[in-house]
Amino acid sequence: MLCDSLKGRVRYFATRYRRAHDQTGRVCILIDDEEIINMPFQTENEIYSEVYRRWPGSDKSRAELTGEVSEEFHERGIYYPGDFGDALDEFLSNQISDSLYSGNWLVRLLAVLDRRTGKRNLVKLKDELHSLPDWLQYFYRLRLESEHLL
Repeated sequence: MLCDSLKGRVRYFATRYRRAHDQTGRVCILIDDEEIINMPFQTENEIYSEVYRRWPGSDKSRAELTGEVSEEFHERGIYYPGDFGDALDEFLSNQISDSLYSGNWLVRLLAVLDRRTGKRNLVKLKDELHSLPDWLQYFYRLRLESEHLL
């Protein structure tokens, strides 16, 4: 579902480590064969470590704190493989117009690189570019430049 202007440049990579106790793996997004986003399985452990570091003295429940820490990681472009699977499920089950304005940054990434996102929508998205996390701006700029809109 990748747009024509980025075919051959953008690749999604997923692997599973069969010998790992939980068979988790990693997901990457590559641009011109360079890993731009790397979602290793260890990220989940980093999130939980941060939650347990903050939990003593916090008035929030563990679930609330986990959500807060996960959101902070996502703002920095740090995800784990399960996040990508969830985003892909949401992306494939929604209209492209809904995906472009999703609260999930990964869904937005998939939508902006999708061939169903036309130039008129891209021009509209250009106006909100500066309100996005830096790592996501990279992908928006990539698409805008590939369509000669930036």
